[in-house]
Amino acid sequence: MQTKNDGKLIALEGIDGCGKSIQAARLRDRLESLGHSTVTLREPGDSEYGQQLRGIFAGSREVSPQEEVRLFLEDRRIDVRDNILPALAAGKIVIMDRYYLSSVVYQGCLGLDPGEIQAANEAIAPRPDLTLILDIDPTEAERRIHAARGGGDSFEGAEYQRRVRKAYLGYVDGQGIVRVDAARSPEQVCDEMLEYVLALLRR
Repeated sequence: MQTKNDGKLIALEGIDGCGKSIQAARLRDRLESLGHSTVTLREPGDSEYGQQLRGIFAGSREVSPQEEVRLFLEDRRIDVRDNILPALAAGKIVIMDRYYLSSVVYQGCLGLDPGEIQAANEAIAPRPDLTLILDIDPTEAERRIHAARGGGDSFEGAEYQRRVRKAYLGYVDGQGIVRVDAARSPEQVCDEMLEYVLALLRR
């Protein structure tokens, strides 16, 4: 699926605790201060499927990786139809706090075929114009999560996150998918992201 019209689609990706949500808001604010019209969206979304996924991640139910992929696809299909494509058609910059590369990587690390997950998603969702992978060591990510949430077991296993991080970095091509060092200050991280986005807009 390649329908974008005049807008640009930017995806922020990375392991849990890398700072995606904070940086999505920072990037939005910086772009809007420069006069660009933006929309920020998160995944899972607010559909019934997204709510089911949030329940799963909160630990209230368990499902197979195959069911997770199905729920993400249904949630994403609605998000694309109702939010992403209309914003792109209006010429807006759409900033995604996670997008389908998360499904490819996370469920791929649970044993499913990453290529099949990617193909299923690209049949229903436009490819990002730019994917920013916020890269951080899982140990630091876990420390951040515990600090933000007051401790507790809220991290999906350091070993699993190491596999996820390695899988993410395997998609970096230096062009449409780039690595951003997320271990630095929030200001430095946003500065680099903004450089990549402005370079995209100048093309």
